[in-house]
Amino acid sequence: MAFLHSDVLCPYCLHELRPGDVTLSCPLCGSEAVQTRTEQMLHKSPRCKNKACHNHPATTRTCTFCGSTLPTDLFDYVRYLRFSVLGITGAGKSNFLTTMLHELRNTAGIPWVLSPMDSATMLRFQEHDQAVYKRQEPVPQTIPGAPPEPQQWKVKDKNKMSGTRIPTYSLTIFDGAGEDCEHIDPAISRYINGSRTLFILIDPLALPGIAANISEEILSRSTTAEHHRSASADMVEGLANYIRSSCGISPGKLIDRDVAVVFTKIDAVRESFGTATVMGPSPHLRMGGFVKADADAVDAEIRDWLERAGETIFLNAIDTNFRRGKVRFFGVSSFGHPPTGIGQLGKVIPHRVLDPMLWMLSKENIVPVI
Repeated sequence: MAFLHSDVLCPYCLHELRPGDVTLSCPLCGSEAVQTRTEQMLHKSPRCKNKACHNHPATTRTCTFCGSTLPTDLFDYVRYLRFSVLGITGAGKSNFLTTMLHELRNTAGIPWVLSPMDSATMLRFQEHDQAVYKRQEPVPQTIPGAPPEPQQWKVKDKNKMSGTRIPTYSLTIFDGAGEDCEHIDPAISRYINGSRTLFILIDPLALPGIAANISEEILSRSTTAEHHRSASADMVEGLANYIRSSCGISPGKLIDRDVAVVFTKIDAVRESFGTATVMGPSPHLRMGGFVKADADAVDAEIRDWLERAGETIFLNAIDTNFRRGKVRFFGVSSFGHPPTGIGQLGKVIPHRVLDPMLWMLSKENIVPVI
């Protein structure tokens, strides 16, 4: 087993993992095996002592805290990236994640090679990707009450290749059901604590001041769910209260955590922005870094838009809970256009869905700020 970094967590129970916290067993017979000192020094797996297994390597790793089977290469990365996606029902979390991951994997010129770390991640992505890009249907909503299954991805960084080595990062994504996010269900609370960055997805069509100026046709075809008037603001307040209580932060102190406030379905409010920066193409990939001037303009445009729409409840919830220098507002569209019918999409052309991820990568010093 390779050296365990201090920031390696079990992706299922979020316990920090040290050498004694992981058991090794044979994938053929299930027998537990123990590394010799030489095997530890050489980072080699022990061999199964069962004669029927013919000295097969004991490569199955299990977390001793929760009993979950761990990805075989979870401990072999130079960086561990973790973020949670939160939002009320209908905000489009799964659609956003699907198109974001699709763009990361398929856009020409991207310097990162993204691949699933386990079969569960691969199968979920394939199912959602086919729904959006082949059948042109929104991804089904996540079932409330079900424990979030973290997505495990590996990211190879071609930008930092040196000789025969290529830096590889572990990327863990936590995505809970909207109902659970609204009430900060205990099932996702540990994922919030274990995340370096929070992506708070906001459906603008669920904000009363915005929805009042949207046509009934667009509203009826969207994935927006009906909520009480201040649902989005209440979710932010509930999230902030949970973070404060779990981290021992006093009620009057702003939370010092990176937060991407991502407005989905920005295509549905295109007329409100006209030729604003947020409606133009993203420059980050083309420029080879996170373009601060563009991000600053988008952040300011969205804040001004919310103020003009009278959405002070939501803005106050963000500004009175999180340190402003740690928060950025983004505008994205997973599909590029409003749905053409109920449960039916047109050609999917995502708009700016990579911007929040590039900001997170810039915070990790993987992407330069320019």
